[in-house]
Amino acid sequence: MPSAKEVERMDDALYSAILYCARTPVKEAQQMRSDFLVRWRRRSLELGKREGDSCHVELLAELVADLGVVGADDLLENLRTACPMVGCVGYESLYPSAGPGVPELTTEQLLRRQSDVLARSAKAIRSDNPANKGAVWDSIQRELEAGYMVEVQVPPPNAVFLRRFVIRQVKADQEGCPVKLRPCDDGRMALVNKAVFTTTKVRLDTADMFAEVARLLAASSPDGSSFYSVGLDHKEAYRQLRAKNDEVCRCVVAEDPNGAMRFFRMERLSFGEAAAVTHYNAFAKVLASVVRLGLKVPLCQYFDDFAAPCRSEDDKVLADVLELLQDILRTTFNPEKTTQGRAFRHLGLVFAVTAEAVSISLSGARKSGLVSRLKDVLARDSLAPGEAAALAGKLGFASTALYGKVGRVPLQPIFRRANSSSTFVGFKLGEPLEVALSWWVKVLEGDPSTFQRSVPVRAVQRGCAIRYVLLTDACLYGLGAVCIVLEDDRPVAVEYFSYAVPQGSGLPIHALEFAAVSVAFRLWFTGRKDYTVSVWVDNQTVLGNLVQGKSRTKQLLAPVHALWEFLAQARARVWFQWVPGDRNIADLPSRLEHRWSEVGFCGLRPRERVLEQGVVEREIANLLREERRFVRCASARLASA
Repeated sequence: MPSAKEVERMDDALYSAILYCARTPVKEAQQMRSDFLVRWRRRSLELGKREGDSCHVELLAELVADLGVVGADDLLENLRTACPMVGCVGYESLYPSAGPGVPELTTEQLLRRQSDVLARSAKAIRSDNPANKGAVWDSIQRELEAGYMVEVQVPPPNAVFLRRFVIRQVKADQEGCPVKLRPCDDGRMALVNKAVFTTTKVRLDTADMFAEVARLLAASSPDGSSFYSVGLDHKEAYRQLRAKNDEVCRCVVAEDPNGAMRFFRMERLSFGEAAAVTHYNAFAKVLASVVRLGLKVPLCQYFDDFAAPCRSEDDKVLADVLELLQDILRTTFNPEKTTQGRAFRHLGLVFAVTAEAVSISLSGARKSGLVSRLKDVLARDSLAPGEAAALAGKLGFASTALYGKVGRVPLQPIFRRANSSSTFVGFKLGEPLEVALSWWVKVLEGDPSTFQRSVPVRAVQRGCAIRYVLLTDACLYGLGAVCIVLEDDRPVAVEYFSYAVPQGSGLPIHALEFAAVSVAFRLWFTGRKDYTVSVWVDNQTVLGNLVQGKSRTKQLLAPVHALWEFLAQARARVWFQWVPGDRNIADLPSRLEHRWSEVGFCGLRPRERVLEQGVVEREIANLLREERRFVRCASARLASA
């Protein structure tokens, strides 16, 4: 049975659906779903769908009331009357201000500055390249035909102008990494305005949640069960909800093929408008709750992606879910993205569920696509904020699901570039970003097992739990470290190393403290996988570098990334902690105190671990090389200045 903490991580409807699918005979479950669908299909025909509604709103309202879905009142009101614009508007470039903040304007203040906004939008549009202008105009024609927007000859007094532009979405998991141009109305990326933003938090069922749902299903099912998964994708998700244009009118500005400025009122939610995320996810979350409560299917929802693990004996789950959402409630899904299978792609990852484990991996096509894209960025030494945001998103899925913070750390420079509001020409990489991108290339091209995880369905019974405690220290003339092996939290072995630093190395103390940590990992953990270790250091600077996975000290930047790469490939679980200098037992070996081997520790005699020839020398040589490179770069910058 799952623990209380596991149950707390998911809502009651999802947990109940998991147990129902696991414990109810398949024939009985299929009959229950069939009866439910017959009843509500009949009711759908009785009510009829109102023209122009995003879905069968009145039927959804009855379903919500009948099933006891909570928190749907505001959504239903928005579905009946359309979704309002929420939040405030921040303008950058147009009204620059001192300091890092962007001036925030209320809607009323914004409307009084329409002429300024429109002039800025027109200037930005005319400077765009012809290919992007053509893509924007094509998207507008498609949306006019679909009824998603309406052209207006004169902008209304309450118009909020949004410049439409295109972003490049690289399909990293497809052959040849094709690029899709997606129209976007988020003004911040267009360098006109920051569009409408909100601070509302949206709860999403991440890849970790899907893996946990699959694990609980497998753990609760009868022995010998097998499993598969189903997936659905909402078609033009934001466009399924109508936009309210009474107080504020969303007005897209674009240039037609003849060079004239045209205005279009958005009738549906706009891609890129932050409030659209809030409105749409409320809608998607209610749909998922209806499936969980009505069909007893543990459906997970991440924006417009829906997925559910199922028992292999039940082959009607996907058809039943589609009948409810598409045929009865009249929402629209992409048929080409409706999938099912044992090896199931979801959120850029491949999931496989068995009675023993849930395995998560990154597909070979996605890895090769990401490597190709990263190498392209490195070769041209340029990364614009929009492209950085897309790249960080794709790498983020891989890192958080597969090895947590070990991958999150090298994402930080990419996210910093993605959130940059600078408009400087070229968007040169710079050293931190170049190092981070190179790290990703090296990891993605490395050991395939780095991007594979297997989560046991049930706790594995072991004779004992082994973990390690590592303490390191350094001085200007020596390095040292102590490794304590614990079995069920009881010390069973103590080892140490001691090394005399050659005179005249010239390295500062923080570089030597880091060298002690790096050498210790390579000495005790080379060739090991899936280990747990607590690392204690007494240097606050080095501790900060280790925890953050980066360094403001340029000569330590690449070595710190190299250590994180070592941890990533080993799938290590590491905790870094500070220890006061007078309580650091690694102080003795770092001071070359050989009586350390005669000191008892918890009744154990420490054993010296002999370093392989050249291990420390290579580490020190790497640090010296990085220091010289930093000095050369700094000198070049001073000379050019």
